[in-house]
Amino acid sequence: MTLDELTAQLKAVLAGNPGEDLQKNLRATLAAGLSRMDVVSKQEFDVQREMLNVLRAQIDELTAKVDVLEKQQSGK
Repeated sequence: MTLDELTAQLKAVLAGNPGEDLQKNLRATLAAGLSRMDVVSKQEFDVQREMLNVLRAQIDELTAKVDVLEKQQSGK
C-alpha cells in the first residue's frame, strides 16, 4: 500500500463516518496501512542502531591495529 492509497482511505473514513467510530476506524486504517509497509518499531530500530555503533567501534579498533601492523611491516 502506498502513502497515497493510505491517504485516500483516511479521507474516505473521515468523510463518510463522523462520530464515535471515527477514532476506531482511523486506528484500523492506519494499522492496516502500516502493516503492509516495510517499517520497524522504534525498539527494533534502536537495537539495530546500537549494534551498528558496536560494530563501528570494532571496525575502528581493527583498522588501527592493521595500520600499526602495516607500519611495522614497512619499517622492516
